[in-house]
Amino acid sequence: MIKVLKEFYDLKEGVLRQVGESFEATEERFAELKEHLPDYVELEKSSRSRSSKEVVSVNDQE
Repeated sequence: MIKVLKEFYDLKEGVLRQVGESFEATEERFAELKEHLPDYVELEKSSRSRSSKEVVSVNDQE
């Protein structure tokens, strides 16, 4: 899971990412975001391992 630390517009997904939001994406996508937007996202620990090619839908925090 990727956690949003600073609000940004995700051009690739076409959505505004809000502070505190968590969403799932590939490891490659996380690396891309960290490269272009350092300090905007961080990787959260997850209890389930995923393939680096697996992509799942966005999950907002409650």
